[in-house]
Amino acid sequence: MNLSLISKKVRQYPILFVCGLIIPISLVLLIMRGPKIQDYETQQTDLERKWKNIQENVERSTGLEDDISSIEDGLSSIRGRLMNVDNVASNYEFFYELERLAGVTVRQFSQGVASDGATLPLGREPLRHFSVIPYDVVMKGTLPQILSFLDLLDRQDFIVRMDLLNVSKSAGEEPELDQLNARLRCHVLAFKNE
Repeated sequence: MNLSLISKKVRQYPILFVCGLIIPISLVLLIMRGPKIQDYETQQTDLERKWKNIQENVERSTGLEDDISSIEDGLSSIRGRLMNVDNVASNYEFFYELERLAGVTVRQFSQGVASDGATLPLGREPLRHFSVIPYDVVMKGTLPQILSFLDLLDRQDFIVRMDLLNVSKSAGEEPELDQLNARLRCHVLAFKNE
């Protein structure tokens, strides 16, 4: 077949010739692009999932500024209720002020070593962000004075856990004096002791 005969046939059946060229080229391209189509479909699924997550995050973030300011206010409130382990004199002064207000006489007072609270019978993990300061207070006073001391300790700003209170009448004192001895062990939440 020569070139003139081919050109006559192409002119005679142009649609058939064009289709005869396009179909094999399309099949070759389709076969070559098959794995790419699967990759694109996978990417499209991933992008749709990410887009959905972005939209959910945008919807959830409405009013986030108010929540953040509320959390910061709460955090500053908690920080205001924590003792500082290093301010021993200030911590002692706090308990002696309670002594003055309640009318008891503190006979013995000691601040223990701050810990993570693992030894406390709380049934929880040790504290990660706070320390716990143990205190041992031995006092003398009437029952209303001792109860007033406990009430003042409970109502003040610091976060206190009272563990033990022993109240006893000391031997050798006159029965009409109504004086009692009391020993209080408590723990106060404090800033993390690094």
